[in-house]
Amino acid sequence: MRALAAFEPWLREKWLKLMRSIVIPVVAFSALVALAGCSSDSGGDSSGANADACTQFAAIHNELTALTVAGPNGAADVEKWTSDKNAAIAKLSPLAEQATDSVKESIQTVVTALPADSLELTEPDSESGQAFVDNSSAVASSCDSDGTTITLADFPLQAF
Repeated sequence: MRALAAFEPWLREKWLKLMRSIVIPVVAFSALVALAGCSSDSGGDSSGANADACTQFAAIHNELTALTVAGPNGAADVEKWTSDKNAAIAKLSPLAEQATDSVKESIQTVVTALPADSLELTEPDSESGQAFVDNSSAVASSCDSDGTTITLADFPLQAF
């Protein structure tokens, strides 16, 4: 037994070295695997619904901008021009139902801030026109944050 006692410190030292060389890498590897699992980026990709809503919003915004820039071609076309603008505006409301999260909220803000008469958007110093521009920019920012970049045409604001 005394002979075994002489080897005990040496054996204990070897055992500790062995454990350190095995346990530390295993623990480190386990921690890395756990961290990699926690960092999976599920929110960075835009949902298909939001990407579609963003793309459609940009198309509708740009259509409305083009109609506003073009204006009516004479007094006879005022009704058609107004009808076309109202039709474009009517397409915005369903988009909010398709979208989710901040994209949905920003589209809803655009829709609720629109005036009953689309002509108000184009009046000089129009508050509703400015709100449309600002709220549309917020939609573009929400879409960009969600992973879909859209380009909006410059809506013409008249000022005195």
